[in-house]
Amino acid sequence: MGKDEKEDSGFGFKDKAKAEDTLRLLEQHDMNYRRLTVRGLLGRAKRVLSLTKAEDKIKNIKEAMEVFENWLAELDLNKTDKKPDKKKEEKKERDDKEESSSDEEMEEKPKEKPKEVQDKVQGLGFKDKAAAEATLRELEGRDPEYQSLAIKGLIKSAKRVLTCTRDETKIANIKEATEVLEKFLDDFDSNHMMKQNNAYLSLGFARTALKLADSVTDQQKAFIAAYASVNGEYKRLRTVVEKDGGKSWDIVRNAALKDLKEKYADAKLFDKDEPTKEHLEMILWAYSPEAAKVKKVLSETKEEKEEDKKESRKRKSSTSDRESPSKKQKED
Repeated sequence: MGKDEKEDSGFGFKDKAKAEDTLRLLEQHDMNYRRLTVRGLLGRAKRVLSLTKAEDKIKNIKEAMEVFENWLAELDLNKTDKKPDKKKEEKKERDDKEESSSDEEMEEKPKEKPKEVQDKVQGLGFKDKAAAEATLRELEGRDPEYQSLAIKGLIKSAKRVLTCTRDETKIANIKEATEVLEKFLDDFDSNHMMKQNNAYLSLGFARTALKLADSVTDQQKAFIAAYASVNGEYKRLRTVVEKDGGKSWDIVRNAALKDLKEKYADAKLFDKDEPTKEHLEMILWAYSPEAAKVKKVLSETKEEKEEDKKESRKRKSSTSDRESPSKKQKED
């Protein structure tokens, strides 16, 4: 892109305001053009920085680059393995310009491939204070690690949206929402909430506990069945709902473990390298305060594949035929 072309287009990076104007001007173009243009401007900005000594100019260009980098980071956050077709791309462009833009309702995007992911929690947003408060209610009881990631992602997106918005009412609403979310994070850190995160054991250990435990509740059996239904991908439990209670299994699990951790705070966890019955109650929820040792002393119970089940039934049937009196009489 030549100098005259750049100046005529109105795109630039001399300061933060220019970068923000550039992003607004780019909204009329397709996403691929916007992405390539922003990357090109970043490359030019870096070259200019290497040749510039004026501190004010360096500061302004770096602020402009930050605007572009945040914009690209947002694209990466929303990126999927499949490219949308032209119609979907045009629809997204139109949606991005509406006040109820998906930018304002986005949530933490997981890293798994879209076809494998079903862990998107609905109802997270930052368009105003009410949306932020609804977000916190939706996250209540979920894994602290997920709560932190989701809120940080929303705050980052809110700040990106603010750089591209001129509507004063919209700006004021988003800022109020951001204050609510930032306060949550401050309290989260002050109360050391991350220590309450119940890291998951793999499904195989829960299945092993199911074999070893003297008694298992229907709810624990249902949890293991739900865990198996998502192929042991614990993040997907966020959207799998318990039939009786109506809450997702990640919330049900955390509530159950809170009670068990209080009940067995002083309980012995191992007896001669074997998990105690109290410990097994927690492992049934795919959790252990001493996960590393559990992985050493317990083996995982894998689900028998359908082919293996058929082969096993076939072998049993064959053995039964060989030993049946009727067959022996026929052979005689």
